Amino acid sequence: MKAPFKKISRGSLYEEISGILREAILSGQYRPGDLLPSEAELTVQFGVSRNVVREAIRLLQSRGFLEIRRGKNGGAYISEFKPTTISENFSDLIRVGYVTIEHLTRARTYLEPEILRLAAQNATPEDIQDMETLLDEYEKTSDKDKRRKLNCAFHRRIGEACGNPLFSILMDSIMDFTERFIQTINPTLDIVHRQGEHREIFEAIKEHDPEKAPALAIKHWAHLSEEMERFKEAYTQIMNGTMTTP
Repeated sequence: MKAPFKKISRGSLYEEISGILREAILSGQYRPGDLLPSEAELTVQFGVSRNVVREAIRLLQSRGFLEIRRGKNGGAYISEFKPTTISENFSDLIRVGYVTIEHLTRARTYLEPEILRLAAQNATPEDIQDMETLLDEYEKTSDKDKRRKLNCAFHRRIGEACGNPLFSILMDSIMDFTERFIQTINPTLDIVHRQGEHREIFEAIKEHDPEKAPALAIKHWAHLSEEMERFKEAYTQIMNGTMTTP
């Protein structure tokens, strides 16, 4: 049985409680799939009102730490970590103007060459096979939505192959936003992505060439960033509801 939480008596109560619960999750006291004590139990353990506990739980849910389930076995369950929360924050920050598409472009300009360099060094035969499968499917299909998803999956797979889990998470989050951006503006995908560049990148990784791969990444991202800049205003208008999706 897990030790009960101690009563608190200071500060913003729901934020204090959410901090304590968050620490219990991050320290491993509660693991993904575990059920938190009920609101009634937490109310007694912390010595606060049920509304305070409820607000603390809502805060943790909004940050991706908890999943609320209904029904007979309902309650607040610890979530599996999902980088999508990060990508959603990216999108929100861009929408309010705190982070610009230029900021994201510059970050990817520095990040992606290093990821490709590491992927060229560390990619396993399985990594290479998965990338080639995604690339082959991308080149064969004419379905725009499928091509968009396969394109982003190709970049995600490179992130996984680099061997650095933090880089993989960052790439996954950036690609979540990039995919949402392309889906929102709904251009012809061939306008955004020049034909043949992914194949060149793949061959450099397959050859385990840590110099050629990042150079190709810089060229590829320079082209893509130009296209994103062209469509930036349309994206902002669509997200703000002042323009309909094409």
